[in-house]
Amino acid sequence: MKFLIKNLKRTYIIIVVIFLILIVFRMALPGIVKHYVNKKLNELPGYTGHVDDIDIALIRGAYVIKDLVLKKKTDPPKYPFLKIAHTDLSIQWGALFKGRIASEITVDEPVIHILASEKLSKEPSKESWTKTVKALMPIRINRLQINNGKFAYVDFSKNPDVVLHIDNLQLTATNLANVEKVGSPLPSHVTLTGTSIGKGNLKADMKVNVLKEIPDFDMGAQLTGVNMLALNNFLEANVKFDVERGDLDIFSHLNLKGGEMNGFVKPFIKNLKVLNVKKDIKKKGGILRVVKKAIVGLFAKAVENHKTKKIATVVPIHGNINNPKTSAWASFLGVLKNAFIQALHESISNELKSNEGGHG
Repeated sequence: MKFLIKNLKRTYIIIVVIFLILIVFRMALPGIVKHYVNKKLNELPGYTGHVDDIDIALIRGAYVIKDLVLKKKTDPPKYPFLKIAHTDLSIQWGALFKGRIASEITVDEPVIHILASEKLSKEPSKESWTKTVKALMPIRINRLQINNGKFAYVDFSKNPDVVLHIDNLQLTATNLANVEKVGSPLPSHVTLTGTSIGKGNLKADMKVNVLKEIPDFDMGAQLTGVNMLALNNFLEANVKFDVERGDLDIFSHLNLKGGEMNGFVKPFIKNLKVLNVKKDIKKKGGILRVVKKAIVGLFAKAVENHKTKKIATVVPIHGNINNPKTSAWASFLGVLKNAFIQALHESISNELKSNEGGHG
């Protein structure tokens, strides 16, 4: 009997010790994970990063990253590459019922800054990014939700400085790992909305295959109701004139297959007024600036939209991003940027021509 009691006491002590060890481990786990995440962020070539805190939710198989900052070593303090207030990474339980192990990520208040002055060809390779993402979430991501995000394009190489941004960004991407097995070459669906500089409304809808080395996709997008006064720095830096009033709508379709990009950008401009002689003569450049504005870009090709009787510029987008000398991402952004600038230039020029010089 004494032997039995002694064994029970020993078993009880062992259980208590194991329980205490588990409690201590659970308390220490967020710190361990935080150290691991910070280590992986700093292993990305050319970047430094850190997170302020980590929460663990063992029951639902998730962890939460709070206040993540990832910046290039050359980034100005005001414009880090990435800031995220709150990220929830968890197992997607719905995928388990379909016989697949996958994860879902919810990102709250992310801010992304793209600095045009940096050479994107020198960005870390896709392998480096993939390695970092897999280290943070080793299970294949099937669903991504972004809430209240901001995307900013910053170019300090221009005069004046250019800052374009999309705020209130909402993005939902589903079936990224093709858990649903839809049997389509573009199995994933992405929707995006946001508010642009100049209070424009952005909407985009995309079918995509992210499982390829260079993802294939088909996307339609529109940006409507942009107050062009907010674009003056961009216009002055890229097409060499600014506006006093005007509203801009942009419609676009883009297809990428096998690295070959095709599509179009079609901007519509209403109520445009470019030139105020008195104000412009006082600016740097004086009368030469006024003359330049008055004659610029009057030879653009245009088509007429018969429903609105407005002149609509259509700029085709063509390009191959399989360039061994630069990254696919750099080539992709370069083609889009050039098409966007060309579309704006031609559209403003056509509107000036139709209004006999823009004197409104």
